Amino acid sequence: MTEPRDYEPLDPSLSSYHHAVWTLSVDGELRGHVACVVSEMMFPRRAPWLWFLVVWIDGRREFPFEDYGSGWYTLREIDAGFLDYHLPSVTAERRFLWRRIRVDQHGAPQKFELEKLSASVARRRWEELGLSDDQF
Repeated sequence: MTEPRDYEPLDPSLSSYHHAVWTLSVDGELRGHVACVVSEMMFPRRAPWLWFLVVWIDGRREFPFEDYGSGWYTLREIDAGFLDYHLPSVTAERRFLWRRIRVDQHGAPQKFELEKLSASVARRRWEELGLSDDQF
């Protein structure tokens, strides 16, 4: 069975997702956090645009990734209490013609359990992780 194309978030206003933080765990073991900001797209005008950033327990960060309606594919997972993502990325050196380049390679796929932190704990965690809106 395929998932429906459209999804209605648990919080249709999306305000509870702005500056939200969830723990990422596997079998109860904390692996990191995922944080979110809500912004707006330029087109379609003022459409909500969610950005997520994964910060691993050792402080390494993945590149931010986005989600938007009407499908809200990442948000529907988060609302269901999990995130299909990958283990930490590693930087590898490759040769391209005569040059050496560095590329990030995703770790193995992993289904993480999520737990949303309360607003007050999320604010503290936001600071502890050194997050700012311009990183998304």
